[in-house]
Amino acid sequence: MNAAKAGGRMLARRVVVPSPCRGAASAVPAAAAATPQHVSHYLASSPRVTWEALSAAFPAAAAPEGHVDAVLLSLARNPSPSSSSAETVAKNAHSFFHWSAASSPSPHSLRSYCLLVHLLARAALVSHASVLLQAAITRHSSSPASHFLDAFFAAYEDSGTAATARGLHLLVHAYARLRLPEEALEACRYLALRRVLPSLSAFNAVLHAAQRTGRFRVAWEVFELMTLKRVYASQATVELVVGVLSREGALARMAALVERIHGKKCAPGVVAHVALALWIFEEGRTEEGILLLRRMLQRNMVFDDVAYSLMVHAYCRIGDLESAREQWDGMVRRGCRLNPFVYTCLIGVHCREGNISEAMQLLQEMLSMGLKPYDATYSHLVTGCFRHERTDEGSEYFDKMLHEGLVPDIGTCNEILEAMCGAGQVGKANELVTAMIDKGMIPGQDTYCKLIDGYVKVGDAEGVVKIYHEMEHRGLNHGIEVFTSLISGLCQCGNPKEAEKFVSVMERKLLAPTSDISDMLISSYCEKGNTKSALRLYDRMIARSEKLIPSADTFMMLVRRVIKVKT
Repeated sequence: MNAAKAGGRMLARRVVVPSPCRGAASAVPAAAAATPQHVSHYLASSPRVTWEALSAAFPAAAAPEGHVDAVLLSLARNPSPSSSSAETVAKNAHSFFHWSAASSPSPHSLRSYCLLVHLLARAALVSHASVLLQAAITRHSSSPASHFLDAFFAAYEDSGTAATARGLHLLVHAYARLRLPEEALEACRYLALRRVLPSLSAFNAVLHAAQRTGRFRVAWEVFELMTLKRVYASQATVELVVGVLSREGALARMAALVERIHGKKCAPGVVAHVALALWIFEEGRTEEGILLLRRMLQRNMVFDDVAYSLMVHAYCRIGDLESAREQWDGMVRRGCRLNPFVYTCLIGVHCREGNISEAMQLLQEMLSMGLKPYDATYSHLVTGCFRHERTDEGSEYFDKMLHEGLVPDIGTCNEILEAMCGAGQVGKANELVTAMIDKGMIPGQDTYCKLIDGYVKVGDAEGVVKIYHEMEHRGLNHGIEVFTSLISGLCQCGNPKEAEKFVSVMERKLLAPTSDISDMLISSYCEKGNTKSALRLYDRMIARSEKLIPSADTFMMLVRRVIKVKT
């Protein structure tokens, strides 16, 4: 503070500027000292400046708005003079930046931060630039990331020929270090659109941030972007992607799939790129995924049989059997080994389209080649047979699947259950649930709801109630959907009295019955001829809430029932 006051008194008369070569001072008028050009010349021509020197050389009063921006822009646009290194100029600019912040009541603009970061990055002062950049991001966190990106890239362009892209790469790193993977991905895309590709280390930093924060979708988007832009994965990249697969719980399944296609275990890099292609297909972007696969094939990232098998899978997934067959033929022409995966893909699409005989023929062809069916193979056949009224064949495949110790994942199990229950094969559906539990899988709410629908279809009210008690035993939380399905099922089975008991259960669980539930109960009592109970429920419904209003059809059914009783 004493130095600053002394500097202010000196500047009332004249400014003494140290010579860059020796400690002698040269007299400069105070008016000249206030210009950004003079300040930038002083910073560029002096050896390492200190706060005391800055306070002695320049006014302590607040600089006019834009003054710091103009000084930093002048330094950024002009290469360092021969008498000073880029590092010295950048450090002087850094000192001036913090000195001016201390002597000014208003904070620095975003542009000042951006210009100084580029100056520090050009001088390879990476640690200083990173700290400043993270501070800028934190200070301007309330603004959209696009606003920050625009300002940062504008500062890079305004720096002219003296600029270096190092600062742009540091921006991606800064977002990653701050655990902001979404913003880091946005920065990667922003730079890629402007033909400035982030470095491999920058992409890896974003992958690491996405993995650590559990933003797995961001991780896959980053991996896709770097592959599309031909920034090819390093060992560190592969390890990060494998880590994402592991945290998603998909690593073992993905490694087994690749081994099933290729016939033996493959390197982690192959598994990672196969997982990326399958993620793109699951997003519904078939053509983009196939294009990426062809690019991977050109770079030997995946094997021929793996790439073509995944292309067959992609076309089968969208039901394009003709294109799938073309890729199949391409595999054969190139001498690729046919494998259980491609056969299962074709069996699946035939089963979905109802061509069960063709699917069975493919299974026989598969067995004749010595290829072993797996859980997905049987799952397609079981589901297809039950959905297309071929229950005997479906039961046969189901028994064979269980005999071989195969139980599909929970999602596929639910599909099979739905097909079995739709065909009235509730006993088989129960066997599948038992097999799931034996394999350590925990049936979810959807599984039990499908079983309830199955018991309703065969008119077994006792079975419906039994499923509810099993859900209670397993501690599953029942939402309004479960009770609606349960009450509806019991009403369809002709047992509204039992269904009404579950309304009391709902109320004990603090779940309010809906108009639909009351409608079902009133209609069911009317159909059973129990007008007294129907009227009781109607009065209770109206008295409880103005929102619980019976539908027009239910009301008219009740009116007709009352008139019939009176007459």
